[in-house]
Amino acid sequence: MTESVSIYPVTHLDELASQNALLRNQLQAVENRLRDFLDVVADWIYETDAQHRFTMISSRGLEVLGLPPEQVYGRSVFDVLNAAFDLPLWQRQLATANAHEPFRDFNFLYIDPKGERHFIRANGNPRFDAQGRFTGYRGVCTDVTDTARSQAVSDRNAAMLRATFDHMAEGIAIIDGDMRVTSFNKRFLELLDLTPEQFAIGDPFEKLVRLNAERGEHGSGEIDAIVAKRVASVREAKARIFVRRRPNGTVLEIRDTPLPDGGFVTLYTDITERYRIEQNLKLSEERFQDFAQCSADWFWETDMTQTYTFLEFRRLTGPFAERNWSKETLLGHSRHDLLASIDADTDFVGKVQAHMDRGEAFQDLEYSFLGSDGARYWVQASGVPIRDEAGTITGYRGVGRDITGRKRDEALRDASEHRYRVISELTSDLVYSYRIDPDGTANLEWHAGSLGGENFIPLADKVPDVWWGNHAHPEDIGMLRQRRQRIMEGHPATDEFRIIDPSGVMRWLRVYARPDIDPDSGRVIRLIGGATDITERKLAEQALRRSEERHALLLAGANEGVYEWVQSQGDVLFVSSRFREVAGILGDEAVIPRAHWLERVHDEDLPRYRHAWEAHLAGVNQRFSCEYRIHGDDGVIRWVHDRGAGLRGPEGVYRTVGALTNVTARKMTEIQLYEAKDRAETASRAKSEFLANMSHELRTPLNAVIGFSEILRDELFGPLGDSRYREYATDINDSGNHLLRIINDILDLSKAEAGKIDMIDEVVDLSELFASCTRLLQPRLQGAELTLEQSLPADTPGLRGDRQRLRQILLNLLSNAIKFTGPGGTVTLSAQLEAGGIVMKVADTGVGMSEADLKKAMLPFTQIDSSLHRKYDGTGLGLPLTKSMVELHGGSMVLDSTPGTGTTVTVRFPAERTFVPAAQN
Repeated sequence: MTESVSIYPVTHLDELASQNALLRNQLQAVENRLRDFLDVVADWIYETDAQHRFTMISSRGLEVLGLPPEQVYGRSVFDVLNAAFDLPLWQRQLATANAHEPFRDFNFLYIDPKGERHFIRANGNPRFDAQGRFTGYRGVCTDVTDTARSQAVSDRNAAMLRATFDHMAEGIAIIDGDMRVTSFNKRFLELLDLTPEQFAIGDPFEKLVRLNAERGEHGSGEIDAIVAKRVASVREAKARIFVRRRPNGTVLEIRDTPLPDGGFVTLYTDITERYRIEQNLKLSEERFQDFAQCSADWFWETDMTQTYTFLEFRRLTGPFAERNWSKETLLGHSRHDLLASIDADTDFVGKVQAHMDRGEAFQDLEYSFLGSDGARYWVQASGVPIRDEAGTITGYRGVGRDITGRKRDEALRDASEHRYRVISELTSDLVYSYRIDPDGTANLEWHAGSLGGENFIPLADKVPDVWWGNHAHPEDIGMLRQRRQRIMEGHPATDEFRIIDPSGVMRWLRVYARPDIDPDSGRVIRLIGGATDITERKLAEQALRRSEERHALLLAGANEGVYEWVQSQGDVLFVSSRFREVAGILGDEAVIPRAHWLERVHDEDLPRYRHAWEAHLAGVNQRFSCEYRIHGDDGVIRWVHDRGAGLRGPEGVYRTVGALTNVTARKMTEIQLYEAKDRAETASRAKSEFLANMSHELRTPLNAVIGFSEILRDELFGPLGDSRYREYATDINDSGNHLLRIINDILDLSKAEAGKIDMIDEVVDLSELFASCTRLLQPRLQGAELTLEQSLPADTPGLRGDRQRLRQILLNLLSNAIKFTGPGGTVTLSAQLEAGGIVMKVADTGVGMSEADLKKAMLPFTQIDSSLHRKYDGTGLGLPLTKSMVELHGGSMVLDSTPGTGTTVTVRFPAERTFVPAAQN
């Protein structure tokens, strides 16, 4: 038998055993250190086998799951986490696991045995053996419950703010402490006639003021001074209410309400047409951002004096990023010295030391410091004691994280909530929130604002069925049931319906509702909404519809084409369909630039049209009126009568409404009449010239006849013998003189019509004129057995005129009066001063004339009785010639006559023909 001999000396085996023991101790120390770190961080690790059963999980994971190890190890991950495979979320995750694929940021809801809800984010990588066979997963999970809850609060606040904005009839803008616009609604842009391209979120408030000032919104003045004054007023941080009249005629009430951060809320309300404007406001800002997810940013260890002995960064954040510290820089320095070097809150060191003195772990202690950029940064730290083999605490190890993002988000959330409260106080809208039970019952959580004024419409604390059903109009109940169904299906709803307020009055509401959906169950768990009383707007809309219907009927029945010009809308015409028909415009365009309209106006009429339009705008003419020609699209030239009336403001006409009428037929008739009149006047002038020439030709031989007849009648060259020669010579002389008077009248009338009578102005004494005429006619008065009455005030002034023509006027009128008055009648001659002018009247008690005879009497060569056996002789030239003589003096002649009663002829001379001596002046 052979004896076995060891190939290793005993001493070498002892050395190997000692080394193995040392390695086991080092491994145990590393594992203890790892477990200590895992116990204080929000992250926890796990491992599974090929059947997805837990084979390892850190204590932090067991703490979050709320389960002992025996209820976790060996069980399927999906069983332990109560996976709901009816949800697409878990179906996708199971497919990923069965495909042995890595997964990142798998977020799910876990409810622990106590009923507490945890939101967990999981990451995992598949493991394979040397032969490539799947052996399970190894990964990390993080409890993100705080982040999810903060996100839910932020979303709810955003929904509340969004609901408030959606139901405001006013335009609103929020300006921060740096005087930049952080939010505004659509109504804000509408009221100021701005577009998103002109003004956007993030623009400075000064830009808005300058835009408005350049458009004349702030009135006249130097632009920079206006901008400086407005910006300075809001920096005073005082609430202000003022009214602004805009260039387009609308009036805005503007309210500035300061905010604690140095900014302000400005509210614009249209107080001119507020009842006609439908509230279509949309929320245009996102006030809240997701809180930064909390995770460990760095690991640390200190001794009992809080001197750093170990540091490991996951990323460079917090004070390390601020000072660009490295691990080598920090090791060996105390926490107190490092925090003091950045002026951090050193109370934090005292709080940590208190926990260390008691041997207790500490969780989520915070401190802050000011960075080099002037901003405040926040840090959160957690730690647990380090114990040696004897259980003595030798130091602390833990994690630190930069929570600046979360702190800033919380500050933004607080500021947003404050703005929400301020906005709720500025509006009369009602905003509310209901919690929805699984059975559909709505429970009131909170509300802000009021609805209905004195007759306040209360919100029910619990609504089992139709929302607003207790107050709804019976005809709207069906619509409200459908509305509730849409909302419970997860759809936002905006509806208008009627309610009956506590006083029995019917009112209109516009109600908005946005459902909040549970991500796990998919059901509606909350309803955030708002309501606005739109009764006055509805009544105004009804009145407007009735007015528009009447207006439409009026336009349809009228023959004119209607148009409107509004200064603020540009130099354009808003036209009706009838306007296009009248103008011969093809197509259906309702807006025509005035430049295009001017191109249609006939070239000869364009200056007249421009002058009339400019005079109207300048205020020379209150109403616009012009007749002109236009070119239609069909090639036809039309005559139109364009007339309108304007509304005038401080700077002139800002709106004109007019009508266009086709007057082509009338114009053609007028043109024909003008042409006929022109032809008649031409013929009349030719006749007058002919008569004037013929009168001269006739008067020359006639004067010879009269002269020789006078020689024969007077027997200048001796007796004629037979007495009949003398009688015949007398007849020839009388006939010649009569014919000469006729020729003279024809010549005078022709000269008057041709405008060739020469006037010799002098001052004529009316008393002398009256005496001269009556002496000449006295024999005829006596022969006709007539009485002559005269009336001439002694203070009657002289008459400036042609003495011979004035004498001819009186003689003609008196001769007519004597001719047509029978024996025993009376002829009256009078004169007086009226309105500064001299008025002469010749009246008789003769045969008189009818209305038709009066018209004939004023026509040349016309006799009222044109028969061969007429009673009164004459040529019919007396009155027309007299009227021409009066008109040469700028006067007028009027006949007033009644058959069988008599005739009165009134001659009026203008005041400038009255002579008043300087002494009397």
